[in-house]
Amino acid sequence: MLDYKKLKNSELSPWPNLTELPFVKVTSGEPQHQGRHDIGDFTSRLQVGVWECTPGTFEYTYPGDEICTLVSGSIDITDSQGDVHTFSAGDTFFTEQGETVTWQINETVRKVFQIHNKDV
Repeated sequence: MLDYKKLKNSELSPWPNLTELPFVKVTSGEPQHQGRHDIGDFTSRLQVGVWECTPGTFEYTYPGDEICTLVSGSIDITDSQGDVHTFSAGDTFFTEQGETVTWQINETVRKVFQIHNKDV
């Protein structure tokens, strides 16, 4: 069992720069991210872990279906229909594989996530 009440604040490692990822387009600021996989890795069908990112704005096309819960911070996400959704600690949301949204991180955000990539 993964107890995220205990794991949510544990150590994270630097991840590849957002500007190097083919499914991300940074549009404002210089957001830096880090994370940890507790199940799987970047090439796995199933990934579970913790992710954190500093303020900035970027377009993100989801490489898999993802459900996540914010542990800290605040974000505004603009979906493909142009609707803006504001999330903060304790909020959970789901995005579908292939969906493109815009993340505006207002305050450094940390989330726990589960990603399922049905194409792997």
